[in-house]
Amino acid sequence: MIQLVTVASMLASGRGGNPFATIDTKDASETSYWAYRLNVSHKELLAAIDKVGPSVAAVRRNLGR
Repeated sequence: MIQLVTVASMLASGRGGNPFATIDTKDASETSYWAYRLNVSHKELLAAIDKVGPSVAAVRRNLGR
């Protein structure tokens, strides 16, 4: 299930429009966002993170995206 977040909540989180350097696996909205963004299931995203770490670049490379 994808969770939508408001722009205001993203700005309030301090992340703004800046690209994320890492994926926080403890934050459900962040993992949902990246699963949606990378067009993979939540389970596939977590498996990739377990394999290569939480770096967005590393996860993208691992998933071929």
